[in-house]
Amino acid sequence: MLVELEKARNRNNVVRIFREELDGPDSWTDGFVVDANEEMVLLQLVDDSVHLNGYQILFLEDISDFVHPAPFNDFQKRVLAIREEQVVDPEVDLEDLAVLLIDISEEYGLVTLHREEVEADSCEIGRVVRADAVTYELEEIGSDARWFDDTFEYDLYDITRIEFGGSYEEALLLANEDMGDDAYELADEYEEDNSVIEEN
Repeated sequence: MLVELEKARNRNNVVRIFREELDGPDSWTDGFVVDANEEMVLLQLVDDSVHLNGYQILFLEDISDFVHPAPFNDFQKRVLAIREEQVVDPEVDLEDLAVLLIDISEEYGLVTLHREEVEADSCEIGRVVRADAVTYELEEIGSDARWFDDTFEYDLYDITRIEFGGSYEEALLLANEDMGDDAYELADEYEEDNSVIEEN
């Protein structure tokens, strides 16, 4: 699979990825392969309105099938070219999941984390303030764009999908920044503690 993903990246084609066990047979993701390794693939998503809309990281072990090129590859690429939207590499490193989460949080402000085998119909959005080889601590933001008063710890390898840099995350940040004193941000000590804990 990795060879085919690399081929799609080199040809700058849209791929369609299925995760039947997690999403069912009628759901898929369309996007450009930005990076991939033996464990993960990083996509820049093409949404239903044929816009580039953020990034998604999937785990290869969850992928049941993928189509290259995607069924509407030529149409999608033509529309994106007319709109002058180009694939941009976010330059995040896929080699270490804990480091990846910290880097995304620092660079993009928010990351959306899905744990579909634990919570099938929900996700957490926020910024990862600490991560080690087993767990991560998330400062979460609610759908009202206000920060929660506490941070929450989760198991690192419960994550099944990672999203960032999309229009919804951007909307939450814009609304939160506009709230000023009503944003209910956590203490500055959490912002200063953005670190990956090294294992001895």
